[in-house]
Parts: sequence; structure tokens; C-alpha cells
Amino acid sequence: MIDTLARIVGSANVLADAEARSLAGADLFTPVDRVVPDLVVRPADTAEVAELVRALASANRAIVPRGAGLSYTGGVVPHSPAVVLDLTRLNRMRILPDDMVAVVGAGCTWERLAQALQPYGLCVAQSSPISGSYSTIGGAASQNVPGTMDGFLGLCVVLADGTITHTGSWAVTNSVPFYRNVGPDLTGLFLGDCGAFGVKTEIALRLVTEPAYAFASFTFERSEELCAVMLTLQRAGLVTRCFAMDQAKAAAASQVDANEALRTAAAVAARAGSVRAMISDVAGLRRARADITEAAWSLHLTVEARTEQGAIAQMQAAREICCRQAKEIPAAVPKALHARPYSVRGFVGPAGERWVPVHGLCPLSRAGAALTEMQAAVRAHADELAAAEIKVNWLISSQCAYILFEPMFYWPDQLDPIHMQYLSARNRARFASFPHNAAARALVAAMRDALRDIMDRHGAVHMQVGRYYHLADAVDSGSRALLQRIKRAVDPDGRMNSGALEL
Repeated sequence: MIDTLARIVGSANVLADAEARSLAGADLFTPVDRVVPDLVVRPADTAEVAELVRALASANRAIVPRGAGLSYTGGVVPHSPAVVLDLTRLNRMRILPDDMVAVVGAGCTWERLAQALQPYGLCVAQSSPISGSYSTIGGAASQNVPGTMDGFLGLCVVLADGTITHTGSWAVTNSVPFYRNVGPDLTGLFLGDCGAFGVKTEIALRLVTEPAYAFASFTFERSEELCAVMLTLQRAGLVTRCFAMDQAKAAAASQVDANEALRTAAAVAARAGSVRAMISDVAGLRRARADITEAAWSLHLTVEARTEQGAIAQMQAAREICCRQAKEIPAAVPKALHARPYSVRGFVGPAGERWVPVHGLCPLSRAGAALTEMQAAVRAHADELAAAEIKVNWLISSQCAYILFEPMFYWPDQLDPIHMQYLSARNRARFASFPHNAAARALVAAMRDALRDIMDRHGAVHMQVGRYYHLADAVDSGSRALLQRIKRAVDPDGRMNSGALEL
């Protein structure tokens, strides 16, 4: 098998050593029942992927497609013998500014695409994850990302038998991937599938002109008031994105080293094109850090509009709603995140603690009750969590008509090789001393399950379903049967990321 695959991608791109296989069979919270893959293969384009899939089908080998692996739900972690297709070499880009489209390989990172679009004054319409300095566009398409998936216009997918297929207008002879809705929405079929329906190799994304922005930040003393304001803002459609941090999360974020803060301030100043702006934003960051670490909650808003005047006017309407129950503070935090949107520093704690979140997108009408019940569950285990040195921080956000809750757990525990792969050399040296802490990890796993189940009782849905969140077992019987029929149609032998999506 190694010889067969090497003839397709070259011997240097077929990895059989234990270290490479172990790393390719892990994510940020690797399940204990994971199986180390048999091989790791690194194709360079769609043709190689199709040839690999056909060869593996002939040998009846299971396949797990993988990008950067920066998830925490087991979606890229084999649970049975399999060959991992590492797609990070599929990173070519084709920008079609006249059609407002970018066509990229599934292994292209969000940051690399954003940099390539800057000279055109364009950006992707699709929201992207904060880990976009390393996480891939194919990974986001497979896992889902916050907001909607409307920015994906079309996909090139290799099916389980090696068939190459395109979706949307990309499938139309002599056309280009400029339009998604051509007959049934086959693009949507493969979005969020965790690679269970096929291997995405190329992706077409809708582009937009860089908009004008406005920012604002506020502090709240009670979570009930914060949640009520977020619900009002989303029902009014006033803000493009909003996120809130509790005091503990704000304190953890403010402990990131001073060099990171200075780089952020420099990026903000570069956007403004002013040394004076840099001095102002360094001071603003300092004031904002003091404000958000003193308040129980902080809320940070971003508005996008066609014109600067429009953005300012829309933010003023949002400000009037917030100021009824909140105190306004410098908007340094949303400005900083806009200037430097990508970072993986946050996937470990300020002192290198292990980190794992659990999340759910709740309907607006049920968000308040879900938050109240989750907070009560954490309080009920406060002594047990404190004894294990486990901290729980809260992040609440929204980019559409929903509320996303993301409780985050931090605890002293050994970092895995996948953490070390992406951390800077400085932080690898700083954070390598924690011993393995199985007891705390087990308690974190139990608390995650409890909070996930609370969100599910309030009608939540989840991104990056992987092998952790419920999907097939949570939906009604007719929907479950349809999912199973689709799986059998596109993957009759069940070789494509078996077990993902509970299929």
C-alpha cells in the first residue's frame, strides 16, 4: 500500500513513522478511544486526491480527511483503522475579482487568503474562525463556523469511489463558480459533513468590498442584563457581530504577554496609518483591560456598513440600547480583534494550562433560560472544580439571530504534541512542564457533557459536530433516516470518516 500511494504523491508524502501517525490522529481534546491511523498521505491537488481515494477503495481502506486538526470534537480523529488524508498541501488560490469570487484549495488558511485579497480591497463574505492563521478553509467548510455558511458558493468534492464532482454553477459546463443555488443546493449537502460524505478539495468563496466599520464596548454587572441587551440587538439587526466575556475570561485574556498587546496595537495603528493612533490605541488597550477585568461582564460590538457614516449611525442606535443598562468603555478590544483577527495563542491558558470549550447556538427565545441553567450547574460543582484547579470562563457571542454560548475550561495538565506544533518556540519552552492530570481531565469531560446536554434541552445546535455533539441521534426519525440514506448513497461502504456525525 505504501508503494501504491507513493507512486501517486511521492514517497516523501506518505508518512508511516509513529510520530507523524500519532500527530495526525489527534485534536485539541483527543478522545481516549481514538485509533492511531495506519498511514498519513499528503496529496497536492484534486487529481491526486481522486487517485488516492480510488486506490484506497480498491484496498477497502477507510479514509479520514484532515486540515490543521484544530478542533476538539474528535471529527478528524480515527476511531477505527484508517488512512488520514492530510490536505494542507492543497493551498493554491485563484482570485476572480471581476466575478467577486475566490477559488482556493481546501488546505489554504484563512489568513493567507485574507492577505492575498488586501491589494484588491476585497475580503471574504464568509466569517472565519479565530484560529485562521493555521486552520484551513476546507476544515471550516467541513465543521461549520459561526454565523451562516452563505459565503460558500461551490465545492469540488471527491466521492468515496474517486468520482470528482462540483456543486453550484461550478458544475455547469463553461461557467464559473459564481452562484450557489443551481437546482438543489448540493453545496449545502457537503457543508458541515465532517468529511463523512466526501473529501472537499477546492472551495469557491463569495467576495465583498472591504466595508466601513464602527466599534463599541460596554460593561455589565449582571448576566441577565447582558443577555437581554444582546437579544434586543440581534432582534433589531443592528450589529454585525457581538461577543461578551465574563470577568474571569477577560482576566485570562488580559494576561497574554505584553509583546502580543504591542503587536495588536501596532496592527490597529497600521490600519489607521498613524503613529498617533498607535499611541492612542496602546492607551486604549490599557484602559479597556482595566475596565473589563473589574466588571462582571463586558460586551464588544462591531458594525459593518457600506459607508463610514452608515456604520456610525447604526452603532449609535446600538449604543442607545446598551447605555440604558451598561457603562461604555474604550472600544480597544473589538478594534484589536479586527486588526489582528487570527491567533492560536488562546488554545492554551495564560500560563499554558490545557483549554477546551463546549458550545451551543441557542434560539433567541431560549437563550436566557439556557444560560441560567448552565451557570447553576457550574456553581453546583464549584468546590469540586476548585479542588482540581479547574477554571470555567464564559464567552457569549452572536453574528445572526441566535446566541452562541461557549463555556471554556482551563486546568493544569500536560500539553499534547499538537499543541506544541502550533505554539511559538518561546511558549513551547514556557509551557512544557505540566504533568499529566487524568483526574482533572476526566472532570472536565464530565462537566462538558453536562453543559452540552443542558444546551440541547433548550434546543441548541452545534458547529463542528464531529464525534461529540449529537446529530443523527438528536433529530426526528424522518431526518435521521434521510441522513442515513444520503450516507449510503455517497459512501455505500461507510469508509469516509466512519462514525462522524454518528453515521
